[in-house]
Amino acid sequence: MAPPPTVYVLHGDDDLAVGEFLTRLIEKLGDPTTIQLNLLQASGDQADLADIETACHSAPFLATRRLVVVRPVGKIGTPFARLARLLEDLPATTGLVLVEPKMLSANHPLLAWAERHAQHAFVRGFPSPHGPALIRWIVQRAERLGGEMQPAAAALLADSVAGDPRTAAQEVAKLLDFVDRQRAVSADDVEALTPVHGQSDIFAMVDALGQRNGRQAMLHLHRLLDVEEPRYIFTMVIRQFRLLLLAREALDGGKSPRQALALPPFVADKIAAQAVNFPLDRLEAIYHDLLEIDLASKRGQADLDVALDTLVATLAR
Repeated sequence: MAPPPTVYVLHGDDDLAVGEFLTRLIEKLGDPTTIQLNLLQASGDQADLADIETACHSAPFLATRRLVVVRPVGKIGTPFARLARLLEDLPATTGLVLVEPKMLSANHPLLAWAERHAQHAFVRGFPSPHGPALIRWIVQRAERLGGEMQPAAAALLADSVAGDPRTAAQEVAKLLDFVDRQRAVSADDVEALTPVHGQSDIFAMVDALGQRNGRQAMLHLHRLLDVEEPRYIFTMVIRQFRLLLLAREALDGGKSPRQALALPPFVADKIAAQAVNFPLDRLEAIYHDLLEIDLASKRGQADLDVALDTLVATLAR
């Protein structure tokens, strides 16, 4: 088996794809308890090249490899000859990840260096998908998450998110949760559930609940009630607290929330961080109350608008 690269060059403006690639790369460092000991993240505009060099030549701790992530390359790449000397002298136990938030030209010194040292370098471009490429990306994203998106729905969603893959990813997850992955997401679903780009987002509201930020949660709720069905909002609140409960159970049991949630790593990490705001018995009681409200509303015994308002005020205390 060939040794892993010592230099990674990631360039492009699709920060979601770059972030997911970095997460997978970091996870390969091994034991989660020692990852942070073998990971340095720095800005090339603020760090000194000498400090980056020192980090690169430090031995990994209780692991076979360490990563040094520099984003953006910035001033440490000027003049390039200084950076090139570091790249050519990296130990096999270090992976230096250079991230540029834009696509580099084919004749850029960094790409030219990587081409000359292909046996030690890995290069990948991450251009943001646009137009038909974004539509295909949305369809493929839905498939990766275990669901299906009709082409017309994907086209409408691509237009609704103004070409932003990160927002598109959130909306795809939301739509798949709404149809419970039992059928393909339709254009009608997108029309009904996806707000115009720039409007208050359902995820902002449930995140505010997870952070116990009552003021922000109530603000988002009232905006959402103007454009969303109360049933959809309530469904997403139930989903959020189900995830928080699963994450809290995993944390209390010494297990990985990422494995328990089976979500993209950056989403699982966010849920886990919110779960620590609630003791387990509190989350169990909240989830029980939500199910009671759900049953009462379906029997015509509760008005969801009023229930949501009371619920958000209570949960955010």
